Formats: sequence, structure tokens, C-alpha cells
Amino acid sequence: MNKKGNKGSALILVMVSAIVLSILVGALYTLFQSNASTQEWAKERIQARFTAEAGTNMAIHMIMEGVDVPQGDDPIQFLPETGDWYDMGDDLGWVLVFVDPDNQNDEVAAANAYEVRCLSKVISEDQVQMYGIASLILPKNFAVFATFLNDPGPGYFGDGYRFDGPFHSNSVVQLSSATVGRDTDPWFYSISIAADHYLYRIPGTGITEIAYSPHHKNLYIEPYEKMLIGEPFFALGVDVIPFGSSEVGWQGAYNAANSGGLMLTGLADSTRIMLLDSLLLVKEDENAPVVVYDLSTLLYPVVWIDNGSNETVYLKTEAEYPYRSHGLSGLVDGLTIGVNGNLCVSGPILYGNIDLMDENNNDMLGLVVKEGDFTIAVDPDMVVGIDEWVLPDTTDKTWDIKTGTNDYLDGIEVDAVIMVLEGKFQLEDTNSAHYYYWPNSAIDFEIVGGYIVDGEGVTTWVGSSDTWGYLSFVTYDPRLMTRHPPFFPNTGVWDTAYWDERPDMHDVVDLTDPLYIGFDAI
Repeated sequence: MNKKGNKGSALILVMVSAIVLSILVGALYTLFQSNASTQEWAKERIQARFTAEAGTNMAIHMIMEGVDVPQGDDPIQFLPETGDWYDMGDDLGWVLVFVDPDNQNDEVAAANAYEVRCLSKVISEDQVQMYGIASLILPKNFAVFATFLNDPGPGYFGDGYRFDGPFHSNSVVQLSSATVGRDTDPWFYSISIAADHYLYRIPGTGITEIAYSPHHKNLYIEPYEKMLIGEPFFALGVDVIPFGSSEVGWQGAYNAANSGGLMLTGLADSTRIMLLDSLLLVKEDENAPVVVYDLSTLLYPVVWIDNGSNETVYLKTEAEYPYRSHGLSGLVDGLTIGVNGNLCVSGPILYGNIDLMDENNNDMLGLVVKEGDFTIAVDPDMVVGIDEWVLPDTTDKTWDIKTGTNDYLDGIEVDAVIMVLEGKFQLEDTNSAHYYYWPNSAIDFEIVGGYIVDGEGVTTWVGSSDTWGYLSFVTYDPRLMTRHPPFFPNTGVWDTAYWDERPDMHDVVDLTDPLYIGFDAI
């Protein structure tokens, strides 16, 4: 027996076993290390995702609360406005947020939407984790409504009323029909009421009945077949949309006027203003010079008149006949005018281009009245005892108030979206005695656009044998379904079209790469 050979074989076996064991231990250590690293990587990756979600939600909340968002075509950095990254605090990491308001994508442009793109960064030891999220939000702008009533008051809508755009009321409305057939019954594109019923007003009486469906006695809410579908065409019990100067984000328009638009302060009470093409003309009294502002040079097409809550400015576009040739025009993004006090119509307020189906028509006006009323001016020529401005050139009637029936037998037209946050839409002077001097019956007051008001006041006076004043109605501007005047307030209600995780999003400047956060990537 060869014992030495056996000893050698055992030694070799021990050595091989030791080597194998060492390899196994090393492999196991490497595996543990790899698992630990993988776990750490996964942990930081998850944190980066949560941070991206937090940054996206914060930006959406800020937009819905009325923070100024980029206008135009290009995506602009939103958080932070300057600098490389926004610190989320509490070891959450950092974010970059871009907002893209309009990239010529039909889905975005047609919804007044914003794509919010957020890239997060989380740093742990020597690792940097990034994660991206993109979300398309569709805020509902107040301008979409043909009529919005916070408090409808005691009036009612009956035969002949037609609302070609969305109608909303924050409380119960009264509807009525005095005809047996359906031909003249009130017509709505859609109607939503923040109550579980509406009131049917029995014709010829002040008596009302509670109603729950589009058909009640003589009334068929038209188009009846569409109303039978229910929401979103006929909707009862919807949520109240917060309204009023303390609820609605009018500050966006104010801030835009103050930072890149036109802020007018210290104007005299009863100042008169005219819009002629892209020019704003201001005359504080009959002897004051005319001050001219070129609105086309403004960074933001927003004017805010910072007057007192009880002070009045008078507005029109007409300069001379033919008045249609002197309307608002030449502003690419339209115009918004805000005023603290009363805004009074002193003549027609018109768009230069009234073709509302023209895709190249940019003429659009928003009027925001913060504390006062939106009123129709008393025409001094129609009332005894009130003097018109006496101008040096007696042939120059440019600054006259012209709202009487002798001036416009076919009525007065105002092309605008009108928002009245605290006051009413009514006559400047509701004293019936003024109207006895009028030689004609009530004339039409047509709003081409829509009106969003806290309440409706008096626009007509019914005498013993005739009706004086103005019969108001709305011709809806269909462009408002997809557009709104610049910095016009949002309702605070929005939908999320998509929430897209983009884990490979990055901040390396490469305009050809759709995952670059600053690139228009939709």
C-alpha cells in the first residue's frame, strides 16, 4: 500500500475544497454586496419617483391656485423660476419643473391645457438618481361659460331664451314656458345647477313648483332629447364653483398687468377709455389731453385699472361711423382688462374681425370687474338735465356716450367675456324716471361671448304700456370652448388627461431628445 500517495491525494483534496469554499464565500459576499447595492439603488429610485410625483403635484396645485403660468408656445421653467434645482426639503431631494402651455398639439391647444414636466434628483453617497413624470392637466376656465350665475335672484328664463354655450348656476334657477308646444322653449347647450332641482315658474304668476327633469308641465328644456341623456348636458346637484373676489384667482391678471402689462393708477372718477385696434385711449375729463398706449408693445396683453371700488370708468371701441371698422384688433393673444370699481359701457365694444369661425381670428377681449358693477351707461342725449361733454371741436363726437335708442336703433353690441366678481350686471341708473324720456321701446343689448356674474340686476323697466331699457341676451363665441382671454381666471376645477412616468427623463441639453425635460416633447 502506498501511504504517501494517499496523503498527497488528501492534501490536494483539502486544498481544492479550500479554494472552492473561498470562491463560494467570495461569490456569496459579492452576491450580498450586490443585493445590498441593488436594494440601496431601488430605495433611491423609489425616492426619486416619489419626489417627482411631489414636485408635479405641487406645480399643479400652484397653477390651480392662480399662479402665473407661461403663455405662448414654448415650455418655460416653472420651479424654480431661476437656478438649477428646487429644494423639496426634508431630504426629499430636488426637482426641475417645466410647464408647456401650448405646443401646437391639438389635444393641448383644444383644452386650454398645460403639460407639467417634473424631473427629480436624489443623491445618496456617490449615487445620483433621477426620475421624470409628465402630466397633462385641463383646467376649466371661467371664459367657457355662456352664462355663469352665482346668485340668479328672483328672475326666470322663459320662452325665447337661448344659451349656445355652457350655462351654470351656483344655486336654484327658475325656468318657465307659456307655450304648449316646444318651438320657443328655453334652449341650452348644457345646463348645470348646484342644487338637486330647479323651479318651474307658473306663467303669469309668481308661483313656483319644484322640478327635477327636463320636462315639467308646459316646459321642455331644449334640445329635449339631448337633455334626457343627463350629464353633462342636464346636470343637477353639481358642485358649487367658488366665486367672489376672495375665491377667484383674479390676481393672475393683476400681476401680469403689473409685471409686463399696463397698470393704470390714479385715474379720475368717470374717466373715459376707448379701444381702437391695438391702441388704448384714455381721457380723464372733457378738458384733459388724450393719453395713448400701444398695447401691442406689452409683454403681457393685460390692462388693470387700479381705481376705487366706487369709482367708474367708461369703455367703448366706436370712434365714428362705420363703427365696426374701429374695433379691437391687432393683438395676437387678445386682451384682458381688469378694473377694481365699476366698468360702464359707453357705446359698442367690438372686435375688428367678427368672423368667429375664422381660425386666424385672434380678436378676443376679457373684462374682469373685481368689486364694482358692470353697467350700461345712461346716455345724456336721452335724458333731460344731464349734460354731455362739451368738446372744443363741436363736430368731434368721439368721446360722447352713445347708448340711447336714437344712436343705435338695432341695439348695442359688446364683444367680450365679462366677469363681475362682487357686483351686478345692470343699468348705470335704475331710476325708472329716466326712461320716460326715451322715444322708443327697449332695445337689444347683445353680448358676443359670455358673462360670469355674482348676480343680475335691472336692465329693463316695464311701464304701464311699454318697456324701456335693454333686453339683454348672449350670442356665444364658440372659440371660448378652446381658448380664453390672456390670464382670465380659472375655476379651480380641472381634469388630468394623463399621468406619464418617464424614468429616463434627464436635464442634459439635447433638443433632439424628447426625454430632455426642457424640450417640447409631447
